[in-house]
Amino acid sequence: MSEEATLVVQLPKVLEKQLRAHYDEMVSTAIERALEDKELYKPMVRMAALSRWLDVSTTTLQKWTREGMPTMVIDGVTLYDKRAVTRWLKQYEK
Repeated sequence: MSEEATLVVQLPKVLEKQLRAHYDEMVSTAIERALEDKELYKPMVRMAALSRWLDVSTTTLQKWTREGMPTMVIDGVTLYDKRAVTRWLKQYEK
């Protein structure tokens, strides 16, 4: 028969507050990232989201756009169709 042991650790109040603050910040950061990443699941994205999706800089995306990477501009907003961008990138596959 197995028995469960419980260990109770008493932390100084200052350390407890620091740990709680650190935990709260970690949770807030995770939530912010999740909200940012939700855009990555869209088929059409703006440059910042495409940059995160491909893990390249926006400067690289601007260069690729000049080299013919497909984009569309609607009311002054540049959008990238991730399927079209993927097809365009495949031409460089070895």
